[in-house]
Amino acid sequence: MAGQLFSVAALSHAVSGSVGGNVAMLAFYPLDQLVMRAQAAGHGKSRNPLSAIKHVIKVEGIGGLYRGMGSTLMTLFAANFIYFYAFYILRIGFTRSKASRALGKRLGITRAFFNLALGTLAGAINVAFVQPLWVANARLKLQGTEGHGKARYKGVTDVLSTVYREEGVSKLWAGVSSSLLLCLNPAIQFAVYETVKKLLVRRNEKGGRASHSYEYTSVCAWCNVKMDCDTLYLPSPGRADSAEVPEQQGPYTTRGAVSYHGTFDCIAKIYKFEGWQGLFRGVQTKLWHSTLISALMFLTYEKIQAAVEKVVVSQLQRRGGAHKIKL
Repeated sequence: MAGQLFSVAALSHAVSGSVGGNVAMLAFYPLDQLVMRAQAAGHGKSRNPLSAIKHVIKVEGIGGLYRGMGSTLMTLFAANFIYFYAFYILRIGFTRSKASRALGKRLGITRAFFNLALGTLAGAINVAFVQPLWVANARLKLQGTEGHGKARYKGVTDVLSTVYREEGVSKLWAGVSSSLLLCLNPAIQFAVYETVKKLLVRRNEKGGRASHSYEYTSVCAWCNVKMDCDTLYLPSPGRADSAEVPEQQGPYTTRGAVSYHGTFDCIAKIYKFEGWQGLFRGVQTKLWHSTLISALMFLTYEKIQAAVEKVVVSQLQRRGGAHKIKL
């Protein structure tokens, strides 16, 4: 197990997931910006993606669509690196453990459920390390926008130090409960992706045809749409992090700051003052955002994995090693 921690395979999965996530986010970042604004908007009619893009450009210019992109890419790279790295290490550890395999057989645990459990655990590890960066990212993306006051922070480190100094260390993990609940979303997505990928590869091998990454990434995209439609729109750090908003009727203090005490309190207050529509604010943009980003991320991930495998196999063949490996 110790030898796997810094293996080429572990680092390959982590880097592939990180680069894939950043490529996808870079391509569709304006949608991510719109989702964050919709979640933190409070009262008001939710615009469709095209209308929201036109409004931001009219009020803030093109730059408004890319506000906070640097911090988002940095945070996303760290989050995906930890997630894919943890998932691979956990899977290797459990599959090579005789006790774990024996327990799995006794309990009748399927491969899909196994991947789901490991994905959830990897997601929880990711949240524990990266949540402060998402909190900082949310504040950087919202500062200077309509209803959130003038720009106050200079960067991620400035946000982290300011929040720690003025609000306490607990605020760096604001919204962590909702993030932990949402660990199940990417876990389901990744479990379905791995299962569908294996089924398609097996089917194509029997039929004597090559497998193409676009086949299972398209299924993954469909799966993501289904999950977004079936999942309650839990509050992000944009809501749970006391972001400054205009004073108005509803779950707000007299200073005009959102006041929530945990995920379920946030859900209850949103429903009370905004109705069920408030829980699904910006869901149309979220569907486009999640579907496109997930599909491009996994496509890039597979392409990088295939490229790394070719390089490693080539090196092994030159040294007279194995002719086939599995990363």
